[in-house]
Amino acid sequence: MNIPNDILHARLTFLSHFPPEQRSTANNFLLQAIRAGCNEPNQVVGYALETARRRCHLEAAQTLSLLSELDPEALLAGVRWALWWESLPLEEKQRLRKKRAEEAIERWMAEQPPTEKQLSYLASLGYRGPTPANRLEASRLIDELVKGVRRG
Repeated sequence: MNIPNDILHARLTFLSHFPPEQRSTANNFLLQAIRAGCNEPNQVVGYALETARRRCHLEAAQTLSLLSELDPEALLAGVRWALWWESLPLEEKQRLRKKRAEEAIERWMAEQPPTEKQLSYLASLGYRGPTPANRLEASRLIDELVKGVRRG
């Protein structure tokens, strides 16, 4: 199962109001409400805001409180995502987390130049093609050569 587009859009709408370093905390305000037994959107919002008010020293708490006033629809979008997420079986959550982590690593690798170690290993495998553009490309080339799929 992949994240349905409407749920993905809801999550992104909510998270777009938070800087990256605040996003997990913002998500956790919503998830804690659901784990505490709230199962209606307005209950989740109320619980999350009350928790945020008690933890007002956190920037994410301040942003969440402000969001409830300035863009309550974005907050409800985050609640829709959180309710969906908490409805998933543990195995599915783990699979989706792993997939997101792999995608994040690949995005990062695609922005980094290949390492000297990768280039040396490619040469030792007999690769004589063009220099890979990034770490991801080098890694994939190595995988192909080790498996014998590609000949350099």
